[in-house]
Amino acid sequence: MVSMLCFAMTCLTAAQAYAASSDDEMSPSDRRAAVHTQLAGEYLKRGQYNVAVSEVKEALAANSRYAAAYGMLGLIYSELHDEGQAVANFQQALNYSPDDSDINNNYGWYLCNHAKPQEGILHYMVALRNPLYANADKTLVNAGQCAASASDEKNAKEYFTRALRYRPDSVAARQELVELGLRTKDYVLARQNYNELQKMVQPSAQLTWMGLRLEHALGNTEVENRLASQLKTQYPDSIETTRLLSGQLN
Repeated sequence: MVSMLCFAMTCLTAAQAYAASSDDEMSPSDRRAAVHTQLAGEYLKRGQYNVAVSEVKEALAANSRYAAAYGMLGLIYSELHDEGQAVANFQQALNYSPDDSDINNNYGWYLCNHAKPQEGILHYMVALRNPLYANADKTLVNAGQCAASASDEKNAKEYFTRALRYRPDSVAARQELVELGLRTKDYVLARQNYNELQKMVQPSAQLTWMGLRLEHALGNTEVENRLASQLKTQYPDSIETTRLLSGQLN
């Protein structure tokens, strides 16, 4: 199961996703349901699951067919590792709103993290049908990660590359392409995206570790040693330094 950090940073949180509707377009009951659903999302991010469930119940009391609330319950129960309830609520959400991009993205994320990559990617593709979908780049990164987890490197590369067409400054897509290049020994791909990352982000243990592994794969011993020294000196307590010292270069 993916951690809450991944959920909050990579996957689309329902608190963000379901805030999109304009108040002018919503009935009073839908507005109440939306507010309680957004509150549930905030409590979910804090790990206050019981309060989050209570807020969803308030949302459904306002509108028992409010798809976003069921989608939120799916996310809550996924964090509680209750697969039956998570699936049931995601599916109920899609019964009420089958083309909703955010719900399809979140259910796709759930499926991919429960060893069902083909089903998950299908839901990601549904999410992308909406030409106005604001988070297409994130969904494509999710799809690429899902494909990569199933050893489908060809489609993983396609999804990450498509994500960059939507958002050329996507750090997540660039990072994934570097890792994909290293795994598949496509060092041109890895180098190109590593060079772009260097322009986009501040130096870090993660970036230094990527560069070190790339230089190691290319046999550039001098540069590899320099980056290894830099990693140990500047980031001595990092996970990356621990991996270096234990010889985990792959």
